[in-house]
Amino acid sequence: MPVSQVDYLIIGQGLAGSILAFELIARGQRVMVLDNEHRGSASQVAAGIINPITGHRLNLTEGFVDYRSRATQFYSDLESTLGVNVVKPVDQIRLMKNPGQASYLGKRLEQQDYRNFLEQNLSPSVFVDTQHGSAKVKQTLVVDTKRLLQVIKDWLIKQNAYLNALIDYTQLAFAASSVKYNKVVASRVIFCEGYQAINNPWLSQLPFKLAKGEILTLEKSVETPSMLSWGNWLVPHDNMTAKLGSSYAWQDTDLTPSNEVKEKLLDSLQSQTGLRPNVINHEVGVRPTTTHRHAFVGPIKARDYAYCFNGFGSKGCLTIPAHATLLCDHLLKQAPLPEDICKWL
Repeated sequence: MPVSQVDYLIIGQGLAGSILAFELIARGQRVMVLDNEHRGSASQVAAGIINPITGHRLNLTEGFVDYRSRATQFYSDLESTLGVNVVKPVDQIRLMKNPGQASYLGKRLEQQDYRNFLEQNLSPSVFVDTQHGSAKVKQTLVVDTKRLLQVIKDWLIKQNAYLNALIDYTQLAFAASSVKYNKVVASRVIFCEGYQAINNPWLSQLPFKLAKGEILTLEKSVETPSMLSWGNWLVPHDNMTAKLGSSYAWQDTDLTPSNEVKEKLLDSLQSQTGLRPNVINHEVGVRPTTTHRHAFVGPIKARDYAYCFNGFGSKGCLTIPAHATLLCDHLLKQAPLPEDICKWL
């Protein structure tokens, strides 16, 4: 292979690396992405939910309006450029599980900030027990992350901007004004390895709070056009299947699917809806969540010409496009980065 001279060498083609690569190329930059086909990547198994309302107290996700605005523009540009559809709106029905949660719903419905996102659900529901009511959660989106990663990979390959390989950090050579890896010479390297950053000698001490998650792909036995949420969730995927999730096992990077988790998810679905469809697939990924709930974005102090773009956790589909804009503006326009995303680096 001849020497490739690029502006940015991106390590990892999960959701973070893919979106960042697309953004940099859209801004006229030369990029090379090195990836080991997402082994254990949360992006490959994620349901891709962009959800404005989370938690027992029905909290509006911090910064949701701005994040969603940038995300929808990014995905629209991507779909236009690549000629695919990767995002769709879904109706979400959220079950109120107890009197306390029903009380929170009543309070939220009276708050101006929540009126664009929540309303009482008065339609028939597939939930078995709705004695405490249910809500419609508006502005919910689902990103087909697996399809997005594949089409971006294909797009990168056509541009000779993709290498399938497992990174060997000892082979990264840092010179006076560049970074060399095998026959790729780049002005900068950007690490987007997701949870595999724990193996990166310059990032392994970051305060990650990794979370193993398991998701089931189910055969649709009953038509459920809406996303159902009750602590777990059921999301329509296509005409034949739906996704059921998700589990959290903190600081666990074992990629073996757990039969106990599978049965727990199925039992939860059955108890709430009476449904117990056939399982088509059982997948595992590790979310790169952080102890302080902010991503790690910016230059790495201990290593010249090296940057980090990681730590987006379960809200990556929502927040990565906005953070990609921040990092690109920093790299190309010397715009400052917010302190809360770069101080740990």
